[in-house]
Amino acid sequence: MTNEQSLFVQADSEKCSGCRACELACFAQHAYAGAKSNKAKTVGMTTAPVLPNLFVIKTKDVSMPVQCHHCEDAPCLKACLPGAIRRVNNVVCVDARRCIGCRNCALACPFGAIEVISASLVETITAEFGKETLQTSDGAVKFVHKCDLCLESSSGPACVNVCPNKALRIVNTAVEIAQKRINALEAAPQNENFKECLKGGSL
Repeated sequence: MTNEQSLFVQADSEKCSGCRACELACFAQHAYAGAKSNKAKTVGMTTAPVLPNLFVIKTKDVSMPVQCHHCEDAPCLKACLPGAIRRVNNVVCVDARRCIGCRNCALACPFGAIEVISASLVETITAEFGKETLQTSDGAVKFVHKCDLCLESSSGPACVNVCPNKALRIVNTAVEIAQKRINALEAAPQNENFKECLKGGSL
């Protein structure tokens, strides 16, 4: 385990209606943002597969998106032999320049939050939107798709911003854990010294 605290998007299954707005927003953020050609279309007009970085799972009783948790001790990072998966600013992301599409990361992920696409699917998508769609800034092709918390967006994760039911929220585990400790202490009949200790002070 590292000492780094991870950020991730948490889903509330009781609020999720399964509308898939998060999938479309994610696809638009990552695919359309790179499509510089004149072939850009609305999601409803495209014949290419919608390929988001998160996946809404729907059953008879529940629906909610599944996406990367940016694990502290990330199994995908350990399983990536070429070293294409790394942690940047507490976010587990993929370096497309090193990725060989071996699928080890997808097999290692305990949440099923990683999608590895084939070369033929890459061709289908780039034919629809232009070759820039699945390319990174250095021209490498993206074969692995997983949540990157929209690192390049100043407004944060697109899925969180678009959810009509507010079923998604960005979680900072360090902040959340500290606040839970403070809440627990404030609810207990303790004195001020204990509160200061919990906030990082000393008795």
